[in-house]
Amino acid sequence: MKIAILTTKNQWFESYAGALSEKLGNIPIFNNHVDINNIYDIIFILSYHNIIPTKYLKNSKHNLVVHASALPKGKGWAPLFWQVIEGENKIPFTMIEASSKVDNGDIYMQEVLELTNHELNEELRDKQAKMIIQMCVKFVNNYEKYKIPVKQNNDESFYKKRDKKDSKLNIDKTVRDQFNLLRVVNNSDYPAYFELDGHRYILKIELDNSEGGVELIDFVDLTQKEVLMILDWRNHENIKKWMYSQDEISVEAHLSFIAELQFSKSRQYMAVKKDNKYVGVVDFTKIDGTNKECYFGLYANPFEKIAGIGRVLEEVCLKYILDLLSLNKIKLEVFSDNVRALNLYKKYNFKRVGVKNVHDKQVICMELTK
Repeated sequence: MKIAILTTKNQWFESYAGALSEKLGNIPIFNNHVDINNIYDIIFILSYHNIIPTKYLKNSKHNLVVHASALPKGKGWAPLFWQVIEGENKIPFTMIEASSKVDNGDIYMQEVLELTNHELNEELRDKQAKMIIQMCVKFVNNYEKYKIPVKQNNDESFYKKRDKKDSKLNIDKTVRDQFNLLRVVNNSDYPAYFELDGHRYILKIELDNSEGGVELIDFVDLTQKEVLMILDWRNHENIKKWMYSQDEISVEAHLSFIAELQFSKSRQYMAVKKDNKYVGVVDFTKIDGTNKECYFGLYANPFEKIAGIGRVLEEVCLKYILDLLSLNKIKLEVFSDNVRALNLYKKYNFKRVGVKNVHDKQVICMELTK
């Protein structure tokens, strides 16, 4: 298929357009619809700010737009930010056919982005872009499944265009009451502000990532160097001996595993940095939002000797599961001869709930309920 991307130059999605282009085989990127002279099977129209006359849309089989709402609800401007302000943490994304009316095209697919309720503007944009990229790649790779759209139905609603006045804070309300507004403001273009006694005061918000903090890096966001580093850890004898799969993992298998994670809603694997050092890996699997439970695992960087790193990784997992994923039950499985791990889990009040055999070795099943 012939595929291209159409996006406005010098705006937030531009760098992500390059990433999408690479994922789809270095497809061309256009910044103006009048420059598209060839006929394409698919044109992804992403964060493009000009009106496209119908005669140009007719030149391609599919002209696809990804809109961050459950269309027909939430048509219009900045739907992601408006929903964050409203307190939503499950944001629907809809892929539609571009049309002459605003966000009125037929629907090809819908996906849901789950937020933690802590992301600020930059991270919200990053997650928005990655969801868009994921949906575009999914459409291409599963074209036969998604190629026939359905009509929009149900009642429609509209969001207005945000402007600087929408970043105004109410000095009589608490920060907690207005935190969702603070999450979406742009410190450069439309910062938060309040007015008092005839004066305007600007407030800027950022997450404190000062040295000493802990940083989680999703496997799908790792650099090539980081990917290979994690593979070296995983293939280390002191790590793989505690895994169900104890075979040497190839680079190809490792890359394939990470690629599959991009489309998984039930698994998350993350590298952990502390004091700007790579200290370990944590993983969350069988994430079940309905029953509010998941499994987790962890292992430390085998090439570093860091006192108390098991405790650090354990507390990272618990905070992520209980506070960010908002789950109530945490499960794990550990080989019975992994005494250090067993003792660590017991310190955090995990209870033994069962036993099973894997590769002729005894495995202890444990749980912690909030």
